[in-house]
Amino acid sequence: MELFLKQGIADIKFGMVESEIIHLLGNPDKIIVDQDSSDELIYQYNTLKLRLSFYKTEGNRLGYIRCANCDLKYSGQSLLFRNVHDVINNVFSFSKDQWEIEEDYFFDTYTMEECWLVLNTEYDEVTDIELGVPFKNHDDYDWPE
Repeated sequence: MELFLKQGIADIKFGMVESEIIHLLGNPDKIIVDQDSSDELIYQYNTLKLRLSFYKTEGNRLGYIRCANCDLKYSGQSLLFRNVHDVINNVFSFSKDQWEIEEDYFFDTYTMEECWLVLNTEYDEVTDIELGVPFKNHDDYDWPE
């Protein structure tokens, strides 16, 4: 599974609707209505270790992906269960100061807001990736063509 910044993962592209995802991946193992946001509907695919969030106010388009699949790669390089600093320094070509770091008791998140990428970590290892459709401005998403 290849990650494409601002686009999606593999053939899963931001802006797809539920029927396109079902055609591509089959029925989800679980459908979750986000308790914090009534705008989001989440499809969970257990074997792919993948959660896909659809935004109701955006025509039910796919707007957010969370992936914990060990086969996830960027530019051919594995991302998960590697040291986060190794991933930041050797996989992604952004400078260190472009990453925003949030530290919690047991986990940290490294966010690259420019392309709406989040590396979730425990024990300094990347455990999963979150990728969202970026914004054009404060009100509008920058949906891929």
